[in-house]
Amino acid sequence: MGAKLNPEQLKAVEYGEGPLMVLAGAGSGKTRVLVHRIARLVEKGVRPHRILAVTFTNKAAGEMRERLEGMMGYRAGSMWISTFHSTCARLLRLYHGAVGLSRDFAIYDDDDQKKILQAILKEEGLDDSMTPRSCAVLIDRAKNRGEDPCESFHGNYADDIIRQVYPRYQERLAREDAVDFNDLLLKVRDMAKHEVVGPELAGMFDHVLVDEFQDTNLVQFALVKHWVSQTGNLTVVGDDDQSIYSWRGAEPRNLLDFDRAYPRATAIKLEQNYRSSAMILRAANGIIQNNFDRHEKALWTDRDPGEPVLWEESSDERGEASFIAAAIHGLQQEEQRELGDIAILYRTHAQSRVLEETLRQENISYRIVGGVSFFQRKEIKDIRGYLRLVINPQADLAFERIVNTPTRGIGKTTVERLKAFARKTGISMLEAARAAGRGQVPAIKGAAAKKVMAFVTIIDGLVEVVTAGASVAEIIIQTVERSGYRDRLEKEDTPESRDRLQNLSELVSMATDYDDEADGASSLVEFEERISLASTADAEHGGSSVTMMTIHAAKGLEFPVVFVAGMEDGLFPSLRERDYDSKDSLEEERRLAYVAFTRAMDRLVLTSTRTRRVWNEIRLNHPSRFLDEIPEDCMAVRARPQGSYQDDSGFEADFQPDFDFEQPVPARQDRKRSKQKRVEVDEFDQRTHWDDVPHFDVGGDEPAASVGSWVEHSSFGPGKVLETRGEGNDRKLLINFQSVGLKTVLARFVEPGL
Repeated sequence: MGAKLNPEQLKAVEYGEGPLMVLAGAGSGKTRVLVHRIARLVEKGVRPHRILAVTFTNKAAGEMRERLEGMMGYRAGSMWISTFHSTCARLLRLYHGAVGLSRDFAIYDDDDQKKILQAILKEEGLDDSMTPRSCAVLIDRAKNRGEDPCESFHGNYADDIIRQVYPRYQERLAREDAVDFNDLLLKVRDMAKHEVVGPELAGMFDHVLVDEFQDTNLVQFALVKHWVSQTGNLTVVGDDDQSIYSWRGAEPRNLLDFDRAYPRATAIKLEQNYRSSAMILRAANGIIQNNFDRHEKALWTDRDPGEPVLWEESSDERGEASFIAAAIHGLQQEEQRELGDIAILYRTHAQSRVLEETLRQENISYRIVGGVSFFQRKEIKDIRGYLRLVINPQADLAFERIVNTPTRGIGKTTVERLKAFARKTGISMLEAARAAGRGQVPAIKGAAAKKVMAFVTIIDGLVEVVTAGASVAEIIIQTVERSGYRDRLEKEDTPESRDRLQNLSELVSMATDYDDEADGASSLVEFEERISLASTADAEHGGSSVTMMTIHAAKGLEFPVVFVAGMEDGLFPSLRERDYDSKDSLEEERRLAYVAFTRAMDRLVLTSTRTRRVWNEIRLNHPSRFLDEIPEDCMAVRARPQGSYQDDSGFEADFQPDFDFEQPVPARQDRKRSKQKRVEVDEFDQRTHWDDVPHFDVGGDEPAASVGSWVEHSSFGPGKVLETRGEGNDRKLLINFQSVGLKTVLARFVEPGL
């Protein structure tokens, strides 16, 4: 087993009992270590069904299971290998009664959550005060910390709304026999207090292994602590330098302070990198070592040094995009790179627009990772609504979604009357619809009652299909047919309707694969649960294409060539004014840069702009402070082509479209601009318009000044005029002073410079 492992990896694999912390740097083979450690535990006599391995994505769990099946065969089948949410969903199915749920409870996703909150806000007359999304974010934030939102917020208007809405939100979940994603974890956490279930959960596993431990939140760590409370056999694998999800509840201190929770824990560092060149690793190490709160480690490789990291500064975002496109063409022509070898990473989604436009113009195929996922498409969610209602007749949210989908003449008024009758009588909306069909709902009669009863008949027919033991694939086919969904799309006969039909066909294919995998033991409940827990679905793309995504979306991926766009202060690091003095905010941004750099295998190209349009105004930029932290001997800038020119601002604009990777020169001289003193300025001081009049006269005895001319200020010294605003005594100048950087001053307080 040890032939493919380096000494530190082998040490982690062979570790015996007790708490173990594996600090696994980027590209250090952590999945290999986890898989081999699990296999080794089984070799030592640990029963497979007593092993729990927790990951953060379904993809990672599937990869781990596949590797173990290749090593161990059928014995891997009984292991618990899944995400936190999948693990907790499975435990809730086993011990549902301990927390007041039925075995067939529903799992509501983010979209379902927002619809419930939207309804509650409307009922409370608060829909003009807060959006469902904002409400959901505040609730999720509290739940991620394991707190009651009603108790964790206090003092402002938004908190008052949450205290008003949250109890009703939880009441509705309980009434519909449903949980949201956070409740999956919280309810299992609460089981620890149950006199019977609590001890069972504490003794269920002999070994618990957690991947990406730096991304766990407080609730998840509490769950893990309980699961190992009897054995103490906990293995955590993670990298505090890649903790980039604090904004969604991750707690970096879970890993940083692991030895406080488990003083006898052994720490093993995996520092040998199998992905990136030595130059790229030196750049990444140079940045991350500036963080204070981290476990000390440094990635290394036995690969050749490779090419230096390249930095290109363009005049604006269009120049940046043109450079990237030219570089991609150069990579194809000079190095025979495939487009699929290349990724463009950016800090914010908004950066992609100009990049997309330029790539299209240059006929460069690309795909964006992070768009609407397969399971979030309308037609998929509609059919899932039918499945949910068939599984759980109490699922009022599903009823409301599909009762008139596709359109069958059941209007909002009828639906509201059904809802009112259901609440008044304490029954589900489906039962209220059944009562309306029997003429037992006074407010719904005649044609409306017949239409409602026709819908009930569809649901009853699908229930019969399920009861008869049909496969999940057949159930979905029957749902698409009986609901009228397929007929409606075929009659539309548009490109969009054809795409939707293809998506429904893909859903059936997925169900068929599930049926085959289940080997006669398929369950509609389990299939729907699997869909609920799936966060994304990889889209199929014809041919090779450049991958574009945010840095957050790139975590865990690797590419031979990586471009990181927008290396500018204020954009990356992306800090708001109040964050500049926040060590935690800056350190998380630095970790994000580390993640971006370590996605690259052979080439890393960093780009920045001197100006960038923000809210239709042009903002002057300083190169990212992270560029200063890269060792100079592993970084180069591209030599300026002879065809370049200077625009009216005095900045050199990009002119030559061709790109040659042989042009880079050492960065020592060109990096001087990135080391200029950074002055934190107000919003006006960061902006300028290049299309203002180039010359102005302040009037009277005041000296004239022109955009691009040099002036002298009594306090700030010499500076260059970048913009003018206003007239007469109120005329202002935006000046880049040599001593303090950008300042806005009144024109009458400066003199012409030399």
